[in-house]
Amino acid sequence: MSCRVPFLILVCVLALPMDVSARGRYVVVNGQVLGPAAVARLDRAACARIPDGRYWIDMRSGVWGYEGGVPQGRVGDNCQQRRKSLSERGLLYSPGELMR
Repeated sequence: MSCRVPFLILVCVLALPMDVSARGRYVVVNGQVLGPAAVARLDRAACARIPDGRYWIDMRSGVWGYEGGVPQGRVGDNCQQRRKSLSERGLLYSPGELMR
């Protein structure tokens, strides 16, 4: 998975700050209060529901943390899933099976 995709999504999310009052979510990223649509896009980019709070995100590397705190991880870390094996996908054959 390309590392650039989550960061491009974050750039779009941060470009659209909105009013806090809608839906009761309070998420602040790099000093910008995000509205419900921006928070929803950030949730999708992170593959998880972002809890209310104040965060910082390094837009170059995707590293994030709580405001005033140390790095906690990278945006999209929850998106990485193990690819199923050939046998799990039903693509593993017995020797000679394809020759029959």
